[in-house]
Amino acid sequence: AVATSLVLLLLFLGTNWTTIFLGIEERYQEADPADVLGFGKLNAIVDTMIGLVVFALVFFLIGAVVAARRVAKVPTVRLVSTKQPPELSIGTGLTWHLFLSHIWSTGQDAVKVIKGELLQLLPGVKIFLDVDDLEDIGALEEYIQRSQVILFFLSRGYFRSQNCLREIRASLAGNKPIVLVQEADPDRGGGPLED
Repeated sequence: AVATSLVLLLLFLGTNWTTIFLGIEERYQEADPADVLGFGKLNAIVDTMIGLVVFALVFFLIGAVVAARRVAKVPTVRLVSTKQPPELSIGTGLTWHLFLSHIWSTGQDAVKVIKGELLQLLPGVKIFLDVDDLEDIGALEEYIQRSQVILFFLSRGYFRSQNCLREIRASLAGNKPIVLVQEADPDRGGGPLED
């Protein structure tokens, strides 16, 4: 779109300069158009515009190739059989593929990273994360119900959080598939599950 806009702008300028050039030649036979436009012949204007358009197209083509190569290098989960990312299906009545359950004080940063990595690896995946999707803390059970899989990020204080316990109960009551991830590093909010 940017390349098209630039090419159209260059063509517009070329047309205007051509019109001005021809007007100067027609009205003022003794005047030199080069004094006004910097071009003494009409061919010079046309050649300059063609050169600028070709340069702009080549520049943007190189940019498009570089961008495509960057996108191709982004790590993405791909199926062995088709070499394509999987088509992620989601059950009827569900909104999210994954719900990230965590305690805010010790797990917020880590689950934000988990979500970012999964979004990069699985284009199209829908992940519930409170800072992005939570509208009503009273509706935690509904959010769990509308999620396909629940990931419990176990960090210090997780089992003492009333909201985390609500999410566990709702997941078990709804027979949701569960993934457990434990942060073991004490410097990152981890530790033994008893904490």
